[in-house]
Amino acid sequence: MKSLRLIAESTYTAWVFVVGLSILWHYRIEQEVPKPYLDEFFHVQQAELYLQGRFDEWHPKVTTPPGLYLVSLLYLGFLSVTRLINYVHVADLRRTNLWVAGLIPFHFWFVLNEIVVNYDGYRADHIAFPMMWSLAELNHAVFNICLFPPLFFFYGLYYTDVWSAFAVLTTIQFYQRKWSKFLVAAGIASLSFRQTNIFWVAIYLAGSEVVRELKRGRLGIEYPSTVSVIDVVAGSWQHSCFYDPLISHASFEDYVKFALSLVAASMTGFFQLFPYLKSYLILLAAFGLFILRNGGVVLGDKENHVASLHLAQVLYIWPYFMFFSFPLLYPYILNAVIPQSHIPTPLRTGSTRQQLPRLIIALPIIGVMLLIVHFNTIVHPFTLADNRHYTFYVFRLLLRHPSIKYLVVPIYFICAWAAITALGGLPNVQVPLESTTSQPLTIVRRGKRIRIPPHPSSWSVNGRGHRVSTAVMWLLATSLSLVTAPLVEPRYFIIPWLIWRLHMPSPWPTGEEAAMKRRKKIRGFNAWCKAVFYARHDHRLWLETVWFLTVNWAVGYVFLYRGFEWTQEKGRVQRFMW
Repeated sequence: MKSLRLIAESTYTAWVFVVGLSILWHYRIEQEVPKPYLDEFFHVQQAELYLQGRFDEWHPKVTTPPGLYLVSLLYLGFLSVTRLINYVHVADLRRTNLWVAGLIPFHFWFVLNEIVVNYDGYRADHIAFPMMWSLAELNHAVFNICLFPPLFFFYGLYYTDVWSAFAVLTTIQFYQRKWSKFLVAAGIASLSFRQTNIFWVAIYLAGSEVVRELKRGRLGIEYPSTVSVIDVVAGSWQHSCFYDPLISHASFEDYVKFALSLVAASMTGFFQLFPYLKSYLILLAAFGLFILRNGGVVLGDKENHVASLHLAQVLYIWPYFMFFSFPLLYPYILNAVIPQSHIPTPLRTGSTRQQLPRLIIALPIIGVMLLIVHFNTIVHPFTLADNRHYTFYVFRLLLRHPSIKYLVVPIYFICAWAAITALGGLPNVQVPLESTTSQPLTIVRRGKRIRIPPHPSSWSVNGRGHRVSTAVMWLLATSLSLVTAPLVEPRYFIIPWLIWRLHMPSPWPTGEEAAMKRRKKIRGFNAWCKAVFYARHDHRLWLETVWFLTVNWAVGYVFLYRGFEWTQEKGRVQRFMW
């Protein structure tokens, strides 16, 4: 009971800070921007139609489904019945997002807690070795995620992005708890906010379901790191198991082996998997019927939102991640460019240099990126026609000289390497291996049975650490959700970042001795500061907090107090925003 009370108190503290900052942000917007701004004009007008019961009318500029307006109808309808409001003001509609800002921290907490449990490999009551996340770190991470600038900004405006993220997280929670019926309902609800959520609630979760169910009830079969692609495919086909090494131990070839292995294992285990995939097939069928009936994906303004192949979107996301999450990623970059002897011991990641892709792998990937930039750079007319968005200035810089868009390709590559590598955790940390249940792999080649022993340093399937499957499923869903969008907007990257950030591991203790030191009583103010800000707490979380608060303050201040006027619209304030 004491531990539960501690969890509740700590979570409540984080929640109070998030809600307090959200209310302050909403209040300042209400004072400085009392009228609808930018896309809010369309959303507010459509919401008013629904509040008037005119459900058969649709604003021609609204492209997303009516989930946000239905939520507003329920919320404001309740207030009207209870006579708390006499008329609908834009602030009342904006408050729809403010309410979900008070709920989303709990969603983050439960999703993150489940990921932490699975990542660590054991539940807390079944393990003597402490989990890699302390309670303070977990709540601190939740607090930071809630402050993610592109998400936090829209707590105060009437846009669909906050509720869209909330609905996707709800669906992920039901997936984690294996509540398939609720999952279908939450998945359909998420599609009512944004169409591209289909790739998260159906494709991403279906792929994760395949990985989860193929592992169920199986011995921890691990493949040696030197096993060939043919051996992997043959073993996966014969045993309905798949190759899934830890990200921290994986090379580029391991990602290829995983993909081929999963396909082979899924084909042989199809009938075993089908019952678990019914929920996702229902979601895909419902989305397909919507497209057939609507005549396309978007509802309004179809001429300006034509689905097209925009592969460059998959490149733009990496510097986006680096910009917002460099407090988490800087150790990887630091160790990749500076000799270990020149780096303070606590910041050394040991094997980071070994994780850098070899030239024989890096050069072809960079070559593909260059081809994408050359043949598939799409600049939507809206991007360069509206200087109120920060993307306008990014693309103006990229297009200032024809060579610039090619010169930044290595930056895309380095940022992508850091973001994916970070999912495996800091590799300098040593974690005691549990007793492995790994078994030798037996395959048949040319009529002969070949016995391949497990790698001596391999981990069991239920061992600690994010595996290649986690990164691949995330990459697949992220790519599918982005490549069909011709317009580049920071809002489109919110859900990919949230899923990535929720899977970001904190540094582990280096053993039982270090764990005992973490539990020792702190004496003295200096020792307390060292423990809170570094020794017993991931210091990157503090850096992330300061960075997010700084970005939110700067963006909020510019939005509220640094407006400007267009010469063609005198007397009307234009404002910078994401």
